[in-house]
Amino acid sequence: STVILAMSFNKKLIYNYATNFANEMKALGVQGVFGPGVNLHRSPFGGRNWEYFSEDTYLTTILGCTIVRGLQNYGCSVEMKHFALNEQEKNRRAVSTFANEQTIREIYLKPFEISITEGGADSIMSSLNRIGCSSSVVHKGLLTEVLRNEWGFTGRRVTNSGRSMSIPPFTSLYN
Repeated sequence: STVILAMSFNKKLIYNYATNFANEMKALGVQGVFGPGVNLHRSPFGGRNWEYFSEDTYLTTILGCTIVRGLQNYGCSVEMKHFALNEQEKNRRAVSTFANEQTIREIYLKPFEISITEGGADSIMSSLNRIGCSSSVVHKGLLTEVLRNEWGFTGRRVTNSGRSMSIPPFTSLYN
């Protein structure tokens, strides 16, 4: 569990975990993993909290980036998840998360941003919820303006809808 890894506060241990995981993936012929989960624990009732490191932005950013590097250095593809503000597991399409832009950028998007801009993450999995009144799966501000235009992300994005829906780089869902 990433929660247990986060409790160690040990980047070297986390990196070793990631490289061992990468070696297991290669031995089994697995090329990619749906993870790490770098969303934050926003509520104690979050349905995926066991997949996320912490409620702390700094800790999640450092450890998430370390896992991304550890896996990708061994040729494994990672799909960081759940981008962004994933609140609950059941009835995710019905929940709407409200937060102002500054809070979203400084707290909830930072682990994704650093993992992409500094860690070189090549794939991302979008969440399956609403941010305000917009679905996170087609949220132009989040997926096009921030992810592609501001952070320069050129990798692939999949949804968390139970089936993969790859969006080629620089393709807008609104075209």
